[in-house]
Amino acid sequence: MLFSTYQWNLPAIETPQGWNLSRGSKEVIIAVVDTGVQANHPDLKGQLLKGYNAITSGSTPDDDVGHGTHVAGIIGALTNNEEGVAGISWYNKILPVKALDNSGAGTTYSVAEGIIWAADQGAKVINLSLGNYADSQFLHDAIKYAYDRDVVIVSASGNDNTERPGYPAAYEEVIAVAATNAAGERASFSNYGDYIDVAAPGESIASTYPDNQYAALSGTSMASPHVAALAGLVRSLNPALTNKEVTALLTSSAIDLGTTGHDKYYGWGQVDIYRTLQAAGGGQVPLQLFPQQVGKQLDSIQ
Repeated sequence: MLFSTYQWNLPAIETPQGWNLSRGSKEVIIAVVDTGVQANHPDLKGQLLKGYNAITSGSTPDDDVGHGTHVAGIIGALTNNEEGVAGISWYNKILPVKALDNSGAGTTYSVAEGIIWAADQGAKVINLSLGNYADSQFLHDAIKYAYDRDVVIVSASGNDNTERPGYPAAYEEVIAVAATNAAGERASFSNYGDYIDVAAPGESIASTYPDNQYAALSGTSMASPHVAALAGLVRSLNPALTNKEVTALLTSSAIDLGTTGHDKYYGWGQVDIYRTLQAAGGGQVPLQLFPQQVGKQLDSIQ
């Protein structure tokens, strides 16, 4: 219902074209370490696995803030169900991990615990729409633990328009994501620095929200799950790729923005779902896209 009017972000990164190459796979789990996720949201029905609560032991990972439900919807809200919003992945299962409390804050310990738990549960991608400016050995150890188990780890860079590195985004094992707006420019709030790897839409992003609602939110928190969802699609299309290879595909297939090559505002550029999946699948173009592909090649020749 909200796709054509509000979801500018999906066409901006060639999501509909990408769906012709991969719509995800239930075998590839994407963990959302956040404030939890509303388990019974109608637009997330059947998309969520049984998660974990690192704040209150033994409790379900319910969302009492809204942030995690919004992030989860960007990744995997039901598509073509004539309701609400479309997620980037149709089939990847989402593993909710509550590591932030009802104020949206959390400890390094709870976040690290959530990352380790998700890696142990077989998550292939972990989205971290969180961070602060304190470098923590404990958090970095948890990141390395997941990375050594071949997890693709994606994190928001932060929303303070500062060059100060935020963590976990600035760790080398993590794909750090900056935010862009509908004009393809850096969002005014987006943090920047040499550690930024890629950019993704992060301004006025429509997604699921608690109490069966929908909301448009802005932040690098919204940009990060675009990249995590793409990593999930890549790993669904080509499960043989390592986390390092997935990262290389995402960065090499990005659309260069700002100064040529890597820069501190956009990293390698804005992610492009179609281009990345083409590269992940060895570059084969499905028959139904062949006319468009030829048209694009002709345009590039002229």
